[in-house]
Amino acid sequence: MKKYSKFLKKKSLTIFLFHGVIDRNPFKIRNYTKKHLLKEDFIKVLNDLETKGRCISLDEVYLTMKKKKKFKDFSYCITFDDGFYNNFKIAAPILKKKKLFATFYITTNFIDKNEMSWIDKIEQMVEKIKFVKLIYIFNKKFKIQNTHKSKIRFLNSVRRHAKKSKTNFEQLVSSIKSQIGYNDKLSNLNNILDKKMNWSQVKKLNKSKYFSIGGHTINHTILSFLNFEDVKKEIANSIYTIKKKTNIKVEHYSYPEGLKHTYGKREINLLKKNGIKICPSAEFGINTNKQNLFNLKRIFVN
Repeated sequence: MKKYSKFLKKKSLTIFLFHGVIDRNPFKIRNYTKKHLLKEDFIKVLNDLETKGRCISLDEVYLTMKKKKKFKDFSYCITFDDGFYNNFKIAAPILKKKKLFATFYITTNFIDKNEMSWIDKIEQMVEKIKFVKLIYIFNKKFKIQNTHKSKIRFLNSVRRHAKKSKTNFEQLVSSIKSQIGYNDKLSNLNNILDKKMNWSQVKKLNKSKYFSIGGHTINHTILSFLNFEDVKKEIANSIYTIKKKTNIKVEHYSYPEGLKHTYGKREINLLKKNGIKICPSAEFGINTNKQNLFNLKRIFVN
């Protein structure tokens, strides 16, 4: 496991982006990106950070930056995107025992319906391919063989193409499903990679003084790909739903995918209008007190 403490700097803030923590991976292809860390690796990362760093909450980040103070040496934050059940079951007890702060950004339809992201659905389908398949997407033809290497090459291509152009993710999943001839369900799966928290668990997390809950849209779609009205709904309705289901006042948010082209001034203005104080991206980097609260960078841990 790499030493993430190397990203901790003097008078700076490093925000780490996690997704999940698991005891074991029951799949051969899925989670090849290590989006969900093994529990022992997660503990190693935290232990490494603790040897040098100072874990702070995003509320402290907000106050520090609003007062235009410098961050204390080797400050860092822990964040989780999407709302996976393993955050509640495995990661949270470890963080709480270590007295480490964390913010959990939840996608409301994932919580409401135990829904899956578009790429998790595609990974699930590719996992089960047993014969050579020809897939036509993005105006290109892809050949998928029943090998580890071929499947990962295809998934990497899908990720690369889908995130850089205005992709309709629902249509993309539907097209691949039809071309593969996949007949199993792609929703409400309860394995350790796909199961999401329920609202009761979200409320329990928020009761800890170490944890806070943030928004992450309704459907985890790339905001810049949407028209203005749909962006308004994704942001406002996700915040409203969290408030309605949990009575949590949402002041934190993160952008789905979070790369530079996935959000802009339009999204930032809407977040501010909805009471959001701070919203990090997923752009790689380390932060100073001079950066914008809606353009903070994060380090993806995988």
